Amino acid sequence: MWTVWVCLAFLIPATAAGLTCLVCTVLGMKNRRPVQPDAKPHLFTVLIPAHDEESTLGTALDSLAAQAYPATNVKILVVADNCSDATAEVARRHGAECLVRTDEERRGKGFAIAAGIEMLERPSLARPANSIVLILDADCELSPTALRELNASFAAGADVVQAAVQSRNADDGPAGYVAAVGAAVDRAVASGRDRLGFRVPLRGTGMALRHEVLSHVKWNTASPVEDAEYARELQRAGVRVRFCPNAVVSCDAPASLSVLCRQRRRWALAGPLASKPLALVQLFATAALCFACNQFTAWAGSLLLIAALIYLKAMIAVGLTRRRLGLLALSPIVVLRLLGVAMAGLLLPRPRTWDRTPRMGEGRAAGTAARFERRPVLR
Repeated sequence: MWTVWVCLAFLIPATAAGLTCLVCTVLGMKNRRPVQPDAKPHLFTVLIPAHDEESTLGTALDSLAAQAYPATNVKILVVADNCSDATAEVARRHGAECLVRTDEERRGKGFAIAAGIEMLERPSLARPANSIVLILDADCELSPTALRELNASFAAGADVVQAAVQSRNADDGPAGYVAAVGAAVDRAVASGRDRLGFRVPLRGTGMALRHEVLSHVKWNTASPVEDAEYARELQRAGVRVRFCPNAVVSCDAPASLSVLCRQRRRWALAGPLASKPLALVQLFATAALCFACNQFTAWAGSLLLIAALIYLKAMIAVGLTRRRLGLLALSPIVVLRLLGVAMAGLLLPRPRTWDRTPRMGEGRAAGTAARFERRPVLR
């Protein structure tokens, strides 16, 4: 009899998580609101925190120049944070305003964003009532209609909008493929959550906020998971984060498994509920327990089928090719490594450093430089 209760203790939370993800994924497939072409254009200030991004910043700025949106309603502010390269020069060559920031103690993305927001709040740079601040990482690109789509969301009454984030290097090894599929799962679930009326998580890039929201809910976070911390501040203030599936931010996921684990070690600070490897392992452990005890086997099998359908939909969204099917065969190794990272995030003390993820193509030199960039973050 005790096996029944043990199996139920595992099955009930696994079922709640699986059905929630399934419902959100199905609903998210239909969450494609048409653009409002007659919506009054908002003024977008694109805030780009950048640390040694001379090799990637130009592409991000080019994607902003190619927007199907009035150029007079787009301002760009690059915060060159403790840079040792030509990041500031690249920004200025592309016509962007650049704030050069040097602070060896207060360094990192959170501090760079705070400096940019502080600059935007100066009386000499007063923004109109319809001003929007879009935070974009320097290694990302916006889809050509992204600002138009975001503008429609704000015209419909949104206060904070998260754009869809997708990986553009699914073919760069099993780590890149796993990251791309995971991003597709996140995108589908976020789209469904938005349609159900729930808030969605901030993703660190592609975050658009009304200027008055930033004035009311101050950006006071500088931790390695500044997006999750600020999302909690918004929740306390009763501000809902909406999702715009047609405004797409494309970026490269780490192709190296070691670099991916380093990135996800930082992300693990956002909490265990954000870990898909933990959820998958909990599901497989539940199914194994039920099959071993010969209890609720049909129920457990149904949960496995639900998970398979969710990830199959994500794989189709990324695209199925012969190479990607080969990478899929290697994906369990990546998932197990990421599981170890998630477990370490639960057990190990919180790091007090900012660790920049090396960009694609930076190679061994970037990895070496990143090790020397780990400086204390003041709290």
